[in-house]
Amino acid sequence: MKKIISSTYVKGKKVYLRQMTIDDAKTIVEWRNDPEIQKWMFTQDKLTLEKHLEWFKNRKNRIDFIICDLESGKAIGTVNFINIQEKRAEAGKMLGDKDFWGGGFAKEAFILWLNIGFIDYHFEEIYVKTMSHNLPNIGLNKKLGFTKKESHTKMINSNQEVEILVMNMKKNEFKYLVEK
Repeated sequence: MKKIISSTYVKGKKVYLRQMTIDDAKTIVEWRNDPEIQKWMFTQDKLTLEKHLEWFKNRKNRIDFIICDLESGKAIGTVNFINIQEKRAEAGKMLGDKDFWGGGFAKEAFILWLNIGFIDYHFEEIYVKTMSHNLPNIGLNKKLGFTKKESHTKMINSNQEVEILVMNMKKNEFKYLVEK
């Protein structure tokens, strides 16, 4: 798999993407433990810095980047590819800094990220998973061209089961594709 990507896709009008580093750990833990963000996570346990650092050092079969505000350089969220196969991967996004919610930052960052997946990593299909009641996320995914593939239930803690919606998109369906 190719390592770093061309800056053509990393920089947008509002955001830029950079590789996640260990220095991002404290900020990510703060975001993940915010109740308004945590409620959308498939793992509902409180995240400790120690758990996150252990995860960071041992992560496999995934690519993690940080979304940064272009104007200030401030880290505002994350994007990732997980469950990577030869031509297919699962994508994720989290806009952790609530000051940037509703301003189009997540949309732009995810468009950049999907371009990276389709162009630089040569994925033919990218899929996302989200809780079926996370309507803002589902709406954004639909705007970008994802369609419902399936749904299933998942236990997210010892006493809560939720419906998970799986949406996918093929490379030729992505209307924001920027070929090199």
